[in-house]
Amino acid sequence: MMKFNSHGYTFVALVLVSLVAYHYYGKYTQQLNTTVQLQSELLAQQNEIVSQQERIKRLSELDNQHTQELAHAKSEIDALRDDVAAGRRRLRIAATCDQDKASSSPGVDDAASPRLEDPAIRDYFTLTERVTTMQAQLEGLQDYIKTQCQ
Repeated sequence: MMKFNSHGYTFVALVLVSLVAYHYYGKYTQQLNTTVQLQSELLAQQNEIVSQQERIKRLSELDNQHTQELAHAKSEIDALRDDVAAGRRRLRIAATCDQDKASSSPGVDDAASPRLEDPAIRDYFTLTERVTTMQAQLEGLQDYIKTQCQ
């Protein structure tokens, strides 16, 4: 009869357990490396999100500032327009007119100063408002370029 060799079986069992442990250790190491890589990518993405949020906040502040400046300028133009319409203020043009000496009466000056016609006054305010809007937009774009396109 065969004698039971416990040392041989113990050795084989130990080798099998070692192989299984080595296999799972390899899987563990692989998962650990994957986890480290994913955590690194996650951290980079979180930093990018924070950076984008800061840029968005700065842009929002810049936009609010320029919007308020534009609203203030438009309200000043509207107030001036209302004052001119109500007669509290007048628009004057600094102009000189060459006049024929033969056609004018000697010693008589015109009593009224030159005045713009109503359509010209409306056009003046429209043009002023458009120039103010364009200037505010240009300043906003310049600030955007200075702060964001670095």
